[in-house]
Amino acid sequence: MVAIWRHARLLIDIWSMKLFVSLLGRDGELLDSHLFFFDRYSDLADYHRSKGRTLKAERLEAIAEAHFQAAPGDDDDPLEAAAMAMPVPRVPINTNAVSTTRLSRLPHRVDIVELLP
Repeated sequence: MVAIWRHARLLIDIWSMKLFVSLLGRDGELLDSHLFFFDRYSDLADYHRSKGRTLKAERLEAIAEAHFQAAPGDDDDPLEAAAMAMPVPRVPINTNAVSTTRLSRLPHRVDIVELLP
């Protein structure tokens, strides 16, 4: 029974994502949909291979490989580009901001109203 649900879940995933990509994608593309299809078709091929259906598994593996080849590559490494644009950090400065003289009374408070002409 678990195997039937696993197979049905994979098919529903593939069909729903195809519908989603066809409705919202540009030219059949939507973000990493090819990687999603690669993963699902690979899982489906593994399922059929475990059931002894090697021809169907090979066909699904070929579909998965086609989606993997169609997936966009990671040509740009954003971390490397961001690291080059950062300035060299300054040397840290340790500051002791405690006063050594004690104030006997608070200084006179100056209101902003007194400063206006």
